[in-house]
Amino acid sequence: MQQFNHKHRRREVGGVGMYSRYCFSVVVVLTFLLIMGCSQTKSSTSSTVQEANKQIVVAVTQDTEGDKLDATTYNGTRQTHAAVYDALVEYEGEGKIAPSLAESWEVSDNGKTYRFHLRKQIKFSDGSPLNSAAVKFSLERATSREENAGLEISRLLKKIEAPDDNTVVLTFKETATQVLYELSQARPFRIMSPNSVIPVGDVNGTFDKAIGTGPWKIDSYHQGVETVLVANEHYWLEKPSEYSLVFKVITDPQARVLALQSGEADLAGGELGNIPAESLSVFQNKDKYVVETGTSTMSYFLVINQNNAFLSDKNIRQAMNYGNDTNKYADGSSDPIKGLFQKNVAFVTDDNQPFYPYHPEKAKQRIEASGYKWNEKKQLYERDGQILQLRLVIQTEEYPEWKEMAEIFQDNMKQIGIQINIVNKERAAYYDTLWSSKDYDLLMYRTYTDAQLPYRFLSSLFYSSPSTPGVAYQDRPLSDLLDQIASTVLAEKQQALFDQVFLRMHEEAMSVPIYYAKQTFVHSRELVGFTFNAIEDDPVKWHRLKKEAQ
Repeated sequence: MQQFNHKHRRREVGGVGMYSRYCFSVVVVLTFLLIMGCSQTKSSTSSTVQEANKQIVVAVTQDTEGDKLDATTYNGTRQTHAAVYDALVEYEGEGKIAPSLAESWEVSDNGKTYRFHLRKQIKFSDGSPLNSAAVKFSLERATSREENAGLEISRLLKKIEAPDDNTVVLTFKETATQVLYELSQARPFRIMSPNSVIPVGDVNGTFDKAIGTGPWKIDSYHQGVETVLVANEHYWLEKPSEYSLVFKVITDPQARVLALQSGEADLAGGELGNIPAESLSVFQNKDKYVVETGTSTMSYFLVINQNNAFLSDKNIRQAMNYGNDTNKYADGSSDPIKGLFQKNVAFVTDDNQPFYPYHPEKAKQRIEASGYKWNEKKQLYERDGQILQLRLVIQTEEYPEWKEMAEIFQDNMKQIGIQINIVNKERAAYYDTLWSSKDYDLLMYRTYTDAQLPYRFLSSLFYSSPSTPGVAYQDRPLSDLLDQIASTVLAEKQQALFDQVFLRMHEEAMSVPIYYAKQTFVHSRELVGFTFNAIEDDPVKWHRLKKEAQ
Protein backbone atom coordinates (compact mmCIF):
# COMPACT_ATOMS: atom_id res chain seq x y z
CA MET A 1 0.00 0.00 0.00
CA GLN A 2 2.70 2.30 1.00
CA GLN A 3 4.54 1.35 -2.09
CA PHE A 4 1.33 1.76 -4.06
CA ASN A 5 0.54 4.86 -2.20
CA HIS A 6 4.02 5.99 -2.64
CA LYS A 7 3.99 5.06 -6.27
CA HIS A 8 0.54 6.52 -6.55
CA ARG A 9 1.67 9.57 -4.69
CA ARG A 10 4.70 9.69 -6.87
CA ARG A 11 2.48 9.35 -9.92
CA GLU A 12 0.16 11.87 -8.35
CA VAL A 13 3.04 14.14 -7.48
CA GLY A 14 4.53 13.48 -10.87
CA GLY A 15 1.13 14.25 -12.60
CA VAL A 16 0.73 17.49 -10.68
CA GLY A 17 4.26 18.48 -11.65
CA MET A 18 3.69 17.75 -15.33
CA TYR A 19 0.34 19.63 -15.21
CA SER A 20 1.97 22.54 -13.48
CA ARG A 21 4.76 22.65 -16.03
CA TYR A 22 2.14 22.36 -18.78
CA CYS A 23 0.09 25.17 -17.26
CA PHE A 24 3.20 27.22 -16.74
CA SER A 25 4.19 26.71 -20.35
CA VAL A 26 0.71 27.61 -21.57
CA VAL A 27 0.66 30.70 -19.39
CA VAL A 28 4.08 31.71 -20.64
CA VAL A 29 3.04 31.20 -24.26
CA LEU A 30 -0.26 33.01 -23.78
CA THR A 31 1.46 35.82 -21.94
CA PHE A 32 4.03 36.05 -24.68
CA LEU A 33 1.34 36.05 -27.35
CA LEU A 34 -0.65 38.63 -25.39
CA ILE A 35 2.40 40.83 -25.03
CA MET A 36 3.23 40.37 -28.68
CA GLY A 37 -0.37 41.03 -29.62
CA CYS A 38 -0.51 44.16 -27.54
CA SER A 39 2.83 45.20 -28.87
CA GLN A 40 1.72 44.59 -32.43
CA THR A 41 -1.57 46.43 -31.80
CA LYS A 42 0.29 49.34 -30.29
CA SER A 43 2.77 49.19 -33.13
CA SER A 44 -0.02 49.01 -35.70
CA THR A 45 -1.92 51.85 -34.05
CA SER A 46 1.22 53.88 -33.75
CA SER A 47 2.05 53.19 -37.38
CA THR A 48 -1.45 54.23 -38.47
CA VAL A 49 -1.20 57.45 -36.48
CA GLN A 50 2.23 58.19 -37.89
CA GLU A 51 0.97 57.51 -41.40
CA ALA A 52 -2.04 59.81 -40.87
CA ASN A 53 0.26 62.50 -39.54
CA LYS A 54 2.28 62.36 -42.73
CA GLN A 55 -0.77 62.73 -44.97
CA ILE A 56 -2.74 65.83 -45.84
CA VAL A 57 -6.23 64.82 -46.90
CA VAL A 58 -8.23 67.20 -49.13
CA ALA A 59 -11.94 66.55 -49.76
CA VAL A 60 -12.75 67.04 -53.46
CA THR A 61 -15.89 66.66 -55.53
CA GLN A 62 -14.39 65.03 -58.60
CA ASP A 63 -12.28 62.02 -59.37
CA THR A 64 -8.80 63.14 -60.53
CA GLU A 65 -8.56 60.52 -63.31
CA GLY A 66 -5.01 60.04 -62.10
CA ASP A 67 -4.41 57.21 -64.58
CA LYS A 68 -5.24 59.45 -67.55
CA LEU A 69 -3.53 62.67 -66.47
CA ASP A 70 -2.01 63.53 -69.83
CA ALA A 71 -0.90 67.19 -69.67
CA THR A 72 -2.10 67.80 -73.22
CA THR A 73 -5.71 66.72 -72.53
CA TYR A 74 -8.67 67.78 -70.42
CA ASN A 75 -8.62 64.45 -68.57
CA GLY A 76 -8.55 64.85 -64.82
CA THR A 77 -9.05 67.81 -62.55
CA ARG A 78 -7.32 71.13 -63.02
CA GLN A 79 -5.76 71.16 -59.56
CA THR A 80 -4.11 67.79 -60.21
CA HIS A 81 -2.73 68.94 -63.56
CA ALA A 82 -1.27 72.03 -61.89
CA ALA A 83 0.17 69.98 -59.01
CA VAL A 84 2.07 67.67 -61.38
CA TYR A 85 2.88 69.87 -64.39
CA ASP A 86 4.44 73.33 -64.66
CA ALA A 87 3.66 75.91 -67.34
CA LEU A 88 6.13 77.87 -69.45
CA VAL A 89 4.75 81.09 -67.94
CA GLU A 90 2.56 81.96 -64.94
CA TYR A 91 -0.48 84.20 -64.62
CA GLU A 92 -0.04 86.79 -61.87
CA GLY A 93 -3.47 88.40 -62.01
CA GLU A 94 -5.06 91.44 -63.72
CA GLY A 95 -3.61 90.40 -67.08
CA LYS A 96 0.04 90.15 -65.95
CA ILE A 97 2.29 87.23 -66.97
CA ALA A 98 5.40 86.10 -65.04
CA PRO A 99 8.26 83.65 -65.79
CA SER A 100 8.00 79.97 -64.86
CA LEU A 101 9.83 77.23 -66.81
CA ALA A 102 10.68 79.97 -69.29
CA GLU A 103 12.78 82.60 -67.53
CA SER A 104 12.23 85.13 -70.32
CA TRP A 105 10.64 85.54 -73.77
CA GLU A 106 10.30 87.94 -76.67
CA VAL A 107 7.28 88.59 -78.89
CA SER A 108 7.68 90.04 -82.39
CA ASP A 109 5.98 93.36 -83.17
CA ASN A 110 3.44 91.66 -85.43
CA GLY A 111 2.54 89.11 -82.73
CA LYS A 112 3.45 86.14 -84.93
CA THR A 113 6.68 84.91 -83.28
CA TYR A 114 7.30 83.98 -79.63
CA ARG A 115 10.84 83.05 -78.52
CA PHE A 116 11.13 81.39 -75.07
CA HIS A 117 14.35 80.94 -73.08
CA LEU A 118 14.13 77.98 -70.68
CA ARG A 119 15.61 77.82 -67.21
CA LYS A 120 18.60 75.45 -66.97
CA GLN A 121 19.14 72.48 -64.64
CA ILE A 122 15.44 71.68 -64.21
CA LYS A 123 14.48 68.00 -64.09
CA PHE A 124 11.25 66.07 -64.47
CA SER A 125 10.11 63.87 -61.62
CA ASP A 126 11.78 60.84 -63.28
CA GLY A 127 15.14 62.65 -63.30
CA SER A 128 15.16 63.38 -67.04
CA PRO A 129 16.09 66.94 -68.08
CA LEU A 130 13.69 69.68 -69.08
CA ASN A 131 14.86 70.96 -72.46
CA SER A 132 13.54 72.44 -75.68
CA ALA A 133 12.89 68.97 -77.11
CA ALA A 134 10.52 68.20 -74.22
CA VAL A 135 8.68 71.51 -74.71
CA LYS A 136 8.41 70.91 -78.45
CA PHE A 137 7.08 67.39 -77.77
CA SER A 138 4.42 68.66 -75.32
CA LEU A 139 3.17 71.52 -77.50
CA GLU A 140 3.11 69.43 -80.68
CA ARG A 141 1.16 66.71 -78.85
CA ALA A 142 -1.31 69.29 -77.48
CA THR A 143 -1.89 71.04 -80.81
CA SER A 144 -2.38 67.71 -82.60
CA ARG A 145 -5.43 66.87 -80.47
CA GLU A 146 -8.83 67.66 -81.92
CA GLU A 147 -10.23 68.66 -78.53
CA ASN A 148 -7.76 71.60 -78.46
CA ALA A 149 -8.48 72.76 -82.02
CA GLY A 150 -10.47 75.79 -80.89
CA LEU A 151 -7.62 77.28 -78.85
CA GLU A 152 -5.63 80.04 -80.46
CA ILE A 153 -2.28 78.27 -80.22
CA SER A 154 -3.71 75.24 -82.03
CA ARG A 155 -5.61 77.26 -84.63
CA LEU A 156 -2.79 79.57 -85.63
CA LEU A 157 0.44 77.63 -84.98
CA LYS A 158 2.65 77.29 -88.06
CA LYS A 159 5.73 75.59 -86.60
CA ILE A 160 7.74 74.94 -83.42
CA GLU A 161 11.52 75.12 -83.51
CA ALA A 162 14.16 74.16 -80.93
CA PRO A 163 17.38 75.85 -82.10
CA ASP A 164 19.25 74.78 -78.94
CA ASP A 165 18.56 72.92 -75.69
CA ASN A 166 17.16 75.99 -73.94
CA THR A 167 15.33 77.91 -76.66
CA VAL A 168 11.89 77.30 -78.17
CA VAL A 169 10.41 79.41 -80.98
CA LEU A 170 6.71 79.38 -81.86
CA THR A 171 5.72 80.84 -85.22
CA PHE A 172 2.07 81.59 -86.00
CA LYS A 173 0.26 82.04 -89.30
CA GLU A 174 -1.47 85.18 -88.06
CA THR A 175 -1.20 87.61 -85.17
CA ALA A 176 -1.72 85.62 -81.97
CA THR A 177 -2.61 87.61 -78.86
CA GLN A 178 -3.71 84.91 -76.42
CA VAL A 179 -0.58 82.70 -76.48
CA LEU A 180 0.86 83.62 -73.08
CA TYR A 181 -2.58 83.41 -71.42
CA GLU A 182 -3.26 79.96 -72.86
CA LEU A 183 0.21 78.70 -71.90
CA SER A 184 -0.31 79.78 -68.29
CA GLN A 185 -3.46 77.71 -67.72
CA ALA A 186 -3.69 74.38 -65.90
CA ARG A 187 -4.27 72.54 -69.19
CA PRO A 188 -3.70 71.62 -72.01
CA PHE A 189 -0.35 73.36 -72.72
CA ARG A 190 1.68 72.47 -69.62
CA ILE A 191 4.94 70.62 -70.13
CA MET A 192 5.35 66.87 -69.63
CA SER A 193 8.28 64.52 -70.17
CA PRO A 194 8.59 62.64 -73.49
CA ASN A 195 8.98 59.59 -71.19
CA SER A 196 5.27 59.93 -70.34
CA VAL A 197 4.24 58.11 -73.51
CA ILE A 198 4.91 54.83 -75.32
CA PRO A 199 6.93 54.82 -77.56
CA VAL A 200 9.02 57.40 -75.71
CA GLY A 201 8.91 60.81 -77.38
CA ASP A 202 6.26 59.86 -79.95
CA VAL A 203 3.89 62.84 -80.25
CA ASN A 204 1.07 60.41 -81.05
CA GLY A 205 2.22 57.82 -78.49
CA THR A 206 0.02 56.20 -75.87
CA PHE A 207 -0.06 57.98 -72.51
CA ASP A 208 1.64 55.89 -69.85
CA LYS A 209 2.50 57.94 -66.77
CA ALA A 210 2.22 61.52 -65.52
CA ILE A 211 5.78 62.92 -65.40
CA GLY A 212 6.10 66.66 -64.85
CA THR A 213 8.34 69.22 -63.16
CA GLY A 214 5.71 70.33 -60.62
CA PRO A 215 5.92 69.81 -56.85
CA TRP A 216 4.03 66.49 -56.88
CA LYS A 217 3.92 63.14 -58.62
CA ILE A 218 1.17 60.53 -58.51
CA ASP A 219 1.88 57.64 -56.13
CA SER A 220 -1.43 55.73 -56.32
CA TYR A 221 -4.89 56.15 -57.77
CA HIS A 222 -8.20 54.44 -56.88
CA GLN A 223 -10.96 55.49 -59.22
CA GLY A 224 -13.75 57.36 -57.48
CA VAL A 225 -12.03 57.00 -54.09
CA GLU A 226 -8.74 58.86 -53.81
CA THR A 227 -5.49 59.87 -55.46
CA VAL A 228 -2.30 59.94 -53.41
CA LEU A 229 0.46 62.30 -54.51
CA VAL A 230 3.97 62.34 -53.12
CA ALA A 231 6.67 64.99 -53.37
CA ASN A 232 8.72 65.33 -56.53
CA GLU A 233 12.24 65.20 -55.10
CA HIS A 234 13.49 67.11 -58.17
CA TYR A 235 11.10 70.05 -57.68
CA TRP A 236 13.05 73.13 -58.67
CA LEU A 237 11.24 76.13 -57.19
CA GLU A 238 10.85 75.46 -53.47
CA LYS A 239 11.62 72.74 -50.93
CA PRO A 240 9.65 69.53 -51.66
CA SER A 241 6.95 68.57 -49.17
CA GLU A 242 7.57 66.01 -46.41
CA TYR A 243 3.94 64.87 -46.64
CA SER A 244 1.80 62.95 -49.06
CA LEU A 245 -1.21 64.78 -50.49
CA VAL A 246 -4.47 62.85 -50.74
CA PHE A 247 -7.33 64.07 -52.94
CA LYS A 248 -10.25 62.16 -51.41
CA VAL A 249 -13.47 62.09 -53.43
CA ILE A 250 -16.49 63.19 -51.36
CA THR A 251 -19.22 64.34 -53.73
CA ASP A 252 -21.91 65.34 -51.25
CA PRO A 253 -21.37 68.85 -49.80
CA GLN A 254 -22.72 67.93 -46.34
CA ALA A 255 -20.53 64.82 -46.30
CA ARG A 256 -17.52 67.11 -46.79
CA VAL A 257 -18.62 69.09 -43.75
CA LEU A 258 -18.85 65.89 -41.71
CA ALA A 259 -15.46 64.74 -43.01
CA LEU A 260 -13.87 67.93 -41.69
CA GLN A 261 -15.61 67.53 -38.33
CA SER A 262 -14.60 63.89 -37.92
CA GLY A 263 -11.00 64.45 -39.03
CA GLU A 264 -11.45 62.27 -42.11
CA ALA A 265 -10.36 65.30 -44.15
CA ASP A 266 -7.89 68.00 -43.17
CA LEU A 267 -9.04 70.58 -45.69
CA ALA A 268 -11.94 71.34 -48.05
CA GLY A 269 -13.26 74.29 -49.97
CA GLY A 270 -12.79 76.38 -53.08
CA GLU A 271 -14.08 75.21 -56.41
CA LEU A 272 -12.59 71.75 -55.93
CA GLY A 273 -14.72 70.99 -52.88
CA ASN A 274 -17.05 73.80 -51.88
CA ILE A 275 -18.40 73.99 -48.34
CA PRO A 276 -22.06 75.12 -48.26
CA ALA A 277 -22.30 78.76 -47.18
CA GLU A 278 -24.88 77.88 -44.53
CA SER A 279 -22.40 75.43 -42.96
CA LEU A 280 -19.49 77.85 -42.60
CA SER A 281 -20.77 78.98 -39.19
CA VAL A 282 -19.97 75.46 -37.94
CA PHE A 283 -16.28 76.24 -38.39
CA GLN A 284 -16.01 79.98 -37.87
CA ASN A 285 -14.52 81.17 -34.58
CA LYS A 286 -13.86 77.60 -33.44
CA ASP A 287 -10.62 76.45 -31.79
CA LYS A 288 -10.26 73.39 -34.01
CA TYR A 289 -10.70 75.06 -37.40
CA VAL A 290 -9.47 77.91 -39.56
CA VAL A 291 -11.54 79.53 -42.34
CA GLU A 292 -9.42 81.02 -45.13
CA THR A 293 -10.97 83.53 -47.55
CA GLY A 294 -9.23 84.78 -50.67
CA THR A 295 -10.10 86.87 -53.69
CA SER A 296 -11.53 85.35 -56.83
CA THR A 297 -12.12 86.38 -60.43
CA MET A 298 -15.17 84.13 -60.76
CA SER A 299 -18.75 85.41 -61.10
CA TYR A 300 -22.00 83.49 -60.88
CA PHE A 301 -24.57 84.45 -63.50
CA LEU A 302 -27.57 83.17 -65.45
CA VAL A 303 -27.17 81.94 -69.01
CA ILE A 304 -30.16 82.99 -71.14
CA ASN A 305 -31.64 80.70 -73.80
CA GLN A 306 -32.64 82.97 -76.67
CA ASN A 307 -34.70 80.19 -78.25
CA ASN A 308 -37.28 80.70 -75.53
CA ALA A 309 -39.96 83.02 -76.90
CA PHE A 310 -40.10 85.08 -73.68
CA LEU A 311 -36.33 85.51 -73.56
CA SER A 312 -35.87 86.46 -77.19
CA ASP A 313 -37.50 89.75 -76.07
CA LYS A 314 -34.87 92.24 -74.81
CA ASN A 315 -37.46 93.91 -72.57
CA ILE A 316 -37.86 90.69 -70.58
CA ARG A 317 -34.09 90.19 -70.30
CA GLN A 318 -33.69 93.75 -69.03
CA ALA A 319 -36.66 93.32 -66.66
CA MET A 320 -34.98 90.31 -65.01
CA ASN A 321 -31.85 92.40 -64.46
CA TYR A 322 -33.78 95.35 -63.01
CA GLY A 323 -35.79 93.03 -60.78
CA ASN A 324 -32.79 91.10 -59.43
CA ASP A 325 -31.87 92.38 -55.96
CA THR A 326 -28.26 91.14 -55.78
CA ASN A 327 -27.82 92.38 -52.20
CA LYS A 328 -29.84 89.37 -51.01
CA TYR A 329 -27.39 86.68 -52.21
CA ALA A 330 -25.14 85.07 -49.59
CA ASP A 331 -26.39 87.56 -46.99
CA GLY A 332 -25.01 90.45 -49.04
CA SER A 333 -21.43 89.21 -48.62
CA SER A 334 -20.51 89.94 -52.24
CA ASP A 335 -18.98 93.16 -53.48
CA PRO A 336 -21.68 95.27 -55.20
CA ILE A 337 -22.59 93.70 -58.55
CA LYS A 338 -21.59 96.02 -61.39
CA GLY A 339 -21.69 93.99 -64.56
CA LEU A 340 -20.75 90.40 -65.34
CA PHE A 341 -17.06 90.57 -64.41
CA GLN A 342 -15.32 91.34 -61.13
CA LYS A 343 -13.15 94.45 -60.94
CA ASN A 344 -9.90 92.40 -60.80
CA VAL A 345 -10.53 90.89 -64.25
CA ALA A 346 -8.25 92.13 -67.02
CA PHE A 347 -9.64 95.06 -69.08
CA VAL A 348 -12.35 95.83 -66.50
CA THR A 349 -12.14 99.43 -65.29
CA ASP A 350 -14.13 101.42 -62.76
CA ASP A 351 -16.56 102.70 -65.37
CA ASN A 352 -16.56 100.46 -68.47
CA GLN A 353 -19.14 97.94 -67.25
CA PRO A 354 -22.63 99.51 -67.24
CA PHE A 355 -25.09 97.64 -65.01
CA TYR A 356 -28.78 97.53 -64.11
CA PRO A 357 -29.46 98.84 -60.60
CA TYR A 358 -32.23 97.16 -58.60
CA HIS A 359 -35.45 98.86 -59.69
CA PRO A 360 -38.57 96.63 -59.57
CA GLU A 361 -40.85 99.34 -60.99
CA LYS A 362 -38.66 99.70 -64.07
CA ALA A 363 -38.70 95.91 -64.37
CA LYS A 364 -42.52 95.89 -64.50
CA GLN A 365 -42.53 98.74 -67.02
CA ARG A 366 -40.28 96.72 -69.34
CA ILE A 367 -42.59 93.69 -69.07
CA GLU A 368 -45.71 95.76 -69.76
CA ALA A 369 -43.96 97.44 -72.72
CA SER A 370 -43.96 94.02 -74.36
CA GLY A 371 -47.73 93.64 -74.01
CA TYR A 372 -47.97 91.55 -70.83
CA LYS A 373 -50.90 92.15 -68.46
CA TRP A 374 -51.00 91.74 -64.69
CA ASN A 375 -53.11 88.78 -63.53
CA GLU A 376 -54.32 89.83 -60.09
CA LYS A 377 -55.43 86.35 -59.10
CA LYS A 378 -52.14 84.67 -60.00
CA GLN A 379 -50.00 87.69 -59.06
CA LEU A 380 -48.07 87.11 -62.32
CA TYR A 381 -47.80 88.68 -65.76
CA GLU A 382 -49.37 86.90 -68.73
CA ARG A 383 -49.90 87.37 -72.44
CA ASP A 384 -52.26 85.50 -74.76
CA GLY A 385 -53.35 83.36 -71.83
CA GLN A 386 -49.81 82.24 -70.97
CA ILE A 387 -48.24 83.24 -67.70
CA LEU A 388 -44.64 84.46 -67.81
CA GLN A 389 -42.77 81.47 -66.39
CA LEU A 390 -39.22 80.19 -66.91
CA ARG A 391 -37.29 77.01 -66.11
CA LEU A 392 -34.04 77.59 -64.20
CA VAL A 393 -31.50 74.72 -64.19
CA ILE A 394 -28.84 74.44 -61.46
CA GLN A 395 -26.52 71.84 -59.93
CA THR A 396 -25.40 71.69 -56.30
CA GLU A 397 -22.74 68.97 -56.35
CA GLU A 398 -20.00 71.49 -57.16
CA TYR A 399 -21.83 74.64 -56.08
CA PRO A 400 -24.08 73.86 -53.10
CA GLU A 401 -24.79 77.57 -52.58
CA TRP A 402 -26.65 77.72 -55.90
CA LYS A 403 -29.77 76.16 -54.38
CA GLU A 404 -30.27 79.07 -51.99
CA MET A 405 -29.30 81.57 -54.70
CA ALA A 406 -31.81 80.07 -57.11
CA GLU A 407 -34.53 80.36 -54.47
CA ILE A 408 -33.63 84.01 -53.85
CA PHE A 409 -33.76 84.71 -57.59
CA GLN A 410 -37.11 82.90 -57.71
CA ASP A 411 -38.43 85.22 -55.00
CA ASN A 412 -36.97 88.31 -56.74
CA MET A 413 -38.74 87.39 -59.96
CA LYS A 414 -42.00 86.66 -58.12
CA GLN A 415 -41.97 90.28 -56.93
CA ILE A 416 -42.04 91.48 -60.56
CA GLY A 417 -44.57 88.89 -61.77
CA ILE A 418 -42.33 86.21 -63.33
CA GLN A 419 -42.65 82.60 -62.18
CA ILE A 420 -39.38 80.65 -61.91
CA ASN A 421 -39.39 76.84 -61.77
CA ILE A 422 -36.11 75.46 -60.38
CA VAL A 423 -34.64 72.17 -61.66
CA ASN A 424 -31.65 70.79 -59.73
CA LYS A 425 -29.74 68.32 -61.89
CA GLU A 426 -26.96 65.85 -61.19
CA ARG A 427 -23.58 67.25 -62.26
CA ALA A 428 -23.10 65.32 -65.52
CA ALA A 429 -26.71 65.92 -66.62
CA TYR A 430 -26.32 69.62 -65.84
CA TYR A 431 -23.28 70.00 -68.11
CA ASP A 432 -25.02 68.01 -70.82
CA THR A 433 -27.91 70.47 -70.56
CA LEU A 434 -25.58 73.43 -71.07
CA TRP A 435 -23.36 72.09 -73.84
CA SER A 436 -25.65 69.68 -75.70
CA SER A 437 -29.38 69.41 -75.03
CA LYS A 438 -30.02 73.15 -74.32
CA ASP A 439 -33.07 72.05 -72.33
CA TYR A 440 -33.31 75.17 -70.17
CA ASP A 441 -34.66 78.71 -70.21
CA LEU A 442 -32.18 79.97 -67.65
CA LEU A 443 -29.12 78.13 -66.34
CA MET A 444 -26.97 79.16 -63.41
CA TYR A 445 -23.30 79.10 -64.38
CA ARG A 446 -20.00 80.71 -63.48
CA THR A 447 -17.37 82.56 -65.43
CA TYR A 448 -13.98 81.01 -66.02
CA THR A 449 -11.11 82.40 -63.98
CA ASP A 450 -7.84 84.27 -64.17
CA ALA A 451 -6.12 84.38 -67.58
CA GLN A 452 -9.18 82.81 -69.21
CA LEU A 453 -10.99 86.08 -68.54
CA PRO A 454 -12.38 87.86 -70.31
CA TYR A 455 -11.37 86.82 -73.85
CA ARG A 456 -11.29 83.03 -73.65
CA PHE A 457 -14.49 82.87 -71.59
CA LEU A 458 -16.33 85.14 -74.02
CA SER A 459 -15.04 83.35 -77.10
CA SER A 460 -16.03 79.99 -75.60
CA LEU A 461 -19.60 80.91 -74.65
CA PHE A 462 -20.60 84.06 -76.52
CA TYR A 463 -18.86 83.72 -79.88
CA SER A 464 -20.86 82.66 -82.93
CA SER A 465 -19.42 81.60 -86.28
CA PRO A 466 -21.48 81.08 -89.44
CA SER A 467 -21.50 77.34 -88.73
CA THR A 468 -21.57 77.27 -84.92
CA PRO A 469 -23.93 79.38 -82.78
CA GLY A 470 -22.65 80.74 -79.48
CA VAL A 471 -23.32 78.51 -76.48
CA ALA A 472 -24.66 81.18 -74.13
CA TYR A 473 -25.78 83.86 -76.58
CA GLN A 474 -25.75 84.61 -80.29
CA ASP A 475 -24.95 88.16 -81.38
CA ARG A 476 -23.09 89.05 -84.58
CA PRO A 477 -21.80 92.50 -83.44
CA LEU A 478 -20.32 90.89 -80.30
CA SER A 479 -18.62 88.16 -82.34
CA ASP A 480 -17.17 90.78 -84.70
CA LEU A 481 -15.66 92.64 -81.73
CA LEU A 482 -14.11 89.41 -80.44
CA ASP A 483 -12.59 88.81 -83.88
CA GLN A 484 -11.03 92.28 -83.78
CA ILE A 485 -9.58 91.65 -80.32
CA ALA A 486 -7.97 88.43 -81.56
CA SER A 487 -6.07 90.32 -84.26
CA THR A 488 -5.06 93.33 -82.15
CA VAL A 489 -1.62 93.34 -80.52
CA LEU A 490 -1.53 96.67 -78.72
CA ALA A 491 -3.11 96.59 -75.26
CA GLU A 492 -4.51 100.13 -75.66
CA LYS A 493 -6.47 99.13 -78.74
CA GLN A 494 -7.62 95.91 -77.06
CA GLN A 495 -8.89 97.99 -74.13
CA ALA A 496 -11.02 100.14 -76.45
CA LEU A 497 -12.51 97.00 -78.00
CA PHE A 498 -13.29 95.42 -74.62
CA ASP A 499 -15.03 98.66 -73.62
CA GLN A 500 -17.33 98.14 -76.60
CA VAL A 501 -17.83 94.45 -75.71
CA PHE A 502 -18.97 95.23 -72.18
CA LEU A 503 -21.31 97.97 -73.44
CA ARG A 504 -22.84 95.68 -76.06
CA MET A 505 -23.43 92.91 -73.51
CA HIS A 506 -25.14 95.39 -71.19
CA GLU A 507 -27.38 96.95 -73.83
CA GLU A 508 -28.61 93.55 -75.00
CA ALA A 509 -28.85 92.18 -71.42
CA MET A 510 -27.12 88.98 -72.54
CA SER A 511 -26.94 87.54 -69.03
CA VAL A 512 -28.12 88.10 -65.45
CA PRO A 513 -25.18 88.64 -63.06
CA ILE A 514 -25.82 87.07 -59.64
CA TYR A 515 -22.79 87.05 -57.36
CA TYR A 516 -19.04 87.75 -57.23
CA ALA A 517 -17.52 84.60 -55.74
CA LYS A 518 -14.75 84.37 -53.17
CA GLN A 519 -12.40 81.46 -52.49
CA THR A 520 -13.21 79.95 -49.10
CA PHE A 521 -11.39 76.99 -47.55
CA VAL A 522 -11.77 75.34 -44.15
CA HIS A 523 -8.97 73.35 -42.52
CA SER A 524 -8.05 71.91 -39.16
CA ARG A 525 -5.99 74.23 -36.98
CA GLU A 526 -3.12 71.75 -36.82
CA LEU A 527 -2.64 72.28 -40.57
CA VAL A 528 -0.31 75.25 -41.03
CA GLY A 529 1.37 76.98 -43.98
CA PHE A 530 -1.86 77.58 -45.92
CA THR A 531 -1.06 79.92 -48.83
CA PHE A 532 -3.29 80.87 -51.75
CA ASN A 533 -1.74 80.35 -55.17
CA ALA A 534 -1.80 82.81 -58.07
CA ILE A 535 -4.55 81.06 -60.07
CA GLU A 536 -7.79 79.46 -58.93
CA ASP A 537 -7.21 76.32 -61.01
CA ASP A 538 -4.24 75.74 -58.68
CA PRO A 539 -5.72 77.38 -55.59
CA VAL A 540 -3.31 76.38 -52.80
CA LYS A 541 0.45 75.96 -52.49
CA TRP A 542 -0.06 72.38 -51.32
CA HIS A 543 3.66 71.74 -50.80
CA ARG A 544 3.84 74.40 -48.08
CA LEU A 545 1.23 72.68 -45.89
CA LYS A 546 2.40 70.83 -42.80
CA LYS A 547 0.93 69.58 -39.53
CA GLU A 548 1.78 70.94 -36.10
CA ALA A 549 0.28 69.71 -32.82
CA GLN A 550 -1.86 72.40 -31.15
